[in-house]
Amino acid sequence: MKKEWEFKKLGELCKVIAGQSPEGKYYNNIGEGLPFYQGKKEFSEKYLGEPTTWTTNITKEAQKGDILMSVRAPVGPVNFAVTNICIGRGLAAIRTSSAVNKEFLFHFLLLHENEIVGNSGAVFNSISKVQIESITLPLPTLTEQHRIVAILDEAFAAINKAKENVEKNLENSHELFESFLSKIFAKPGDGWEVCKIEDYIKFIDYRGRTPEKTTTGLRLITAKNVKNGFLQTSPEEFVDPAIYNSWMTRGIPETGDVLFTTEAPLANVAQLETDEKVVFAQRIIIFQPQTSKINKKFLKYILLSKPIRHKILTSGTGATVQGIKASLLKKIEIYFPKSVTEQQRIVAKLDTLSFETKRLESIYQKKLADLDEMKKSILQRAFNGKFTEA
Repeated sequence: MKKEWEFKKLGELCKVIAGQSPEGKYYNNIGEGLPFYQGKKEFSEKYLGEPTTWTTNITKEAQKGDILMSVRAPVGPVNFAVTNICIGRGLAAIRTSSAVNKEFLFHFLLLHENEIVGNSGAVFNSISKVQIESITLPLPTLTEQHRIVAILDEAFAAINKAKENVEKNLENSHELFESFLSKIFAKPGDGWEVCKIEDYIKFIDYRGRTPEKTTTGLRLITAKNVKNGFLQTSPEEFVDPAIYNSWMTRGIPETGDVLFTTEAPLANVAQLETDEKVVFAQRIIIFQPQTSKINKKFLKYILLSKPIRHKILTSGTGATVQGIKASLLKKIEIYFPKSVTEQQRIVAKLDTLSFETKRLESIYQKKLADLDEMKKSILQRAFNGKFTEA
């Protein structure tokens, strides 16, 4: 950093406005009053998103162009206000003076977002108005601030363009697999059988039950672990091994059984690919097909396909949380080749395509992570004075 740079407290350069929430009776969703924002829920990469709530009682107001900082759960993320708004307790507005370029300050706060941790409160981590004002900013001349911002804008525009291309490739790779899967299950083929789910599939239903959790022991699988197509470890929860026999009275799962979530979310599907003892909690049904009729992996792909998922989702009920009754689920029609050998051939093809899709997705995710790291590195160089002319 050049010696001409000064160090200033934000309180010397900016006005900080701590948010204050109006009473709920003044809220509305019909556009009366000012848009009201409580926290970072509507934050985007840079500019505040569309409001969902308005208030006719303006407690604390942020102006268009103010930097908004999330000051509660989490602390640190920043966005620009795009119009005048009312801010609640989860936000603070930072209004710059003529001594600092607001884009320069925004980039500085973005770089140090994860370092602004605030106080550890009883419920939330938070940061106060005084603590924001005490943040130290390295400050070159205003001319130099403008020049650095111009360099950052040009570099970030190129990075964002690259990210758009990578994200499009990521989307295309996923859509390729989805399209192929949907084509297979668009309608029954020659030599296929049509039946109801209940005809050849046994239900082991652990809905409505949640065992007491422990810090170690047997793995507990909940609906949170079942993602669409795979079983994830997180969140990692356990139960006492001593309860296994008394708890798993509705049926013992086997390797390859298909797990199905009945709500929150509805119709996520995964395969149980372990022979270790595991315990199941509420909102999960285990599907055990007659393997002489339906290959277990083929059943997973049936339930992942858009045509069958559409049938299930449109049979779901619930205004807030969509779910499906077991009685309705059992009546859903599915179809499959009568030949298990043919099912295995299709599974092999789908497995290969799925593996290649995941490989490509991993490459694209790595590229996105690298671009984010590049952005961070450029910001670090900017605020270390590396862009400053000799």
